[in-house]
Amino acid sequence: MARFSVALVLVLACWTANSSAAALSVEDKLQQLTDSYIQFKEVVGAKNAELQAQLEQQQVHHNEIKSELTSKISQLEAKIQQQERAHPSSPVYFYVQRSTPFSTLATPLPFDLAVLNVGNAMDLATGKFTAPRAGIYAFSFSGMALFPATSGVYVWLSASLFLNGNVVGSAEVDEANTVEDQWSPLFLQATLSLQAGDQLWLEIEYDTAGVVLHDDADHYTHFNGWMLDE
Repeated sequence: MARFSVALVLVLACWTANSSAAALSVEDKLQQLTDSYIQFKEVVGAKNAELQAQLEQQQVHHNEIKSELTSKISQLEAKIQQQERAHPSSPVYFYVQRSTPFSTLATPLPFDLAVLNVGNAMDLATGKFTAPRAGIYAFSFSGMALFPATSGVYVWLSASLFLNGNVVGSAEVDEANTVEDQWSPLFLQATLSLQAGDQLWLEIEYDTAGVVLHDDADHYTHFNGWMLDE
């Protein structure tokens, strides 16, 4: 019986010692796992921070490229608009002449010959130019007044440019003590902002007996116009 008790005590002692050793071994392993997890977490955190910094750097670079491209696009659009204004999409210009004298007052001056009439905005028969589009237009007129012989008499001829029935400019030439077939030139120029449908023409407003706007086959009357900008 005594031997059995001693043996039991020895078995219990050995079991207790083995149990403690096993418990310490598990704790060590848990500690190792914990340490490994902390190290892994630190590595992952550092890597995330590095990636985040790279992404932010790339975003800054992307924004710089985007800003540069936007600026270049705006510059190109501005240049295109300037070119479009300098070169209208549908050109409008004309150059017309007369070949016979004219002296009728308060009547649009008609023309006989269209040297140019691009855009067909000038009507020869009515002498009226109709603006096809809104824009800035330039016009130029020159003619030759023919005077009869006079003695101590003041004679003249006046031509005016009308826009929708209103005078926008005039030219006049006058003489005294003229000789037979005396000629004098007159000139008129204008640059106007027109709306689509606006009409422009020339009229002889004033003259004296025997004075005419002279013309023949050599074409002394010239009227031209062109779109500058739209």
